[in-house]
Amino acid sequence: MAKYALSDNVLFIPEIRRGAGNAAQALYVLGEHDAIGLSPFSIENGSDSPSDPNVRGYAMIVEAAPLILQHQGKGTMRGMDFDNNSTSRIYTDGDLRITASHYFTLPWDPRANDGSVWPETGAVLIKTAPDEYILADSGVVLKFEHRSESEDARKLGEDGFLDSSNDRNPDSKWKGQRRIGLAEVAEVTVSPDGSTLTPARYFNGDETHQGRHVRIGVDDFKILRVKLYRY
Repeated sequence: MAKYALSDNVLFIPEIRRGAGNAAQALYVLGEHDAIGLSPFSIENGSDSPSDPNVRGYAMIVEAAPLILQHQGKGTMRGMDFDNNSTSRIYTDGDLRITASHYFTLPWDPRANDGSVWPETGAVLIKTAPDEYILADSGVVLKFEHRSESEDARKLGEDGFLDSSNDRNPDSKWKGQRRIGLAEVAEVTVSPDGSTLTPARYFNGDETHQGRHVRIGVDDFKILRVKLYRY
């Protein structure tokens, strides 16, 4: 798609095979390539069940559309699309490193390891302010880190803090320059004009794995506002 999404050629996909991953594909092309449309073949013959993943995904896209349109072509959006064969990707934003992965890269869902085909998942990530993002997401996990953490992060314990059991060993000390944490993760609703984001609930504790990452399960479709802090 990058071969077609050029400065003098806005990307429009007039036909694509209809399938369960179409909403995820739409999130990818909207966020990564500023596409103006994606048209699954014979979409009128698809399911109209409220539980169908495309129905739910398209509804989320409609709600997020005012924000997507505000940021289209400004270089403030990224898109992602994952399945069995493409499970992770790293994005950079200045000194911020964002690792995005398929939800099944986490070990909690039994379908991740029982031989099930991983459903296609996707998201749009929009930078709305310094260290503030909107995430329209299904089945994606995001981890935010300062670029200095890299391999030094392995000096930390499982909880993300210095391993106190090795405090007497200088090699156990974390030597990164800065760290980035989750200040606020809120599920939001978007007003029709995109001017107002109303929190529906706040994520904390296990919902962010004690501040390690932002995640939405493969069976959920949510719009999140993520605010970061630095220390």
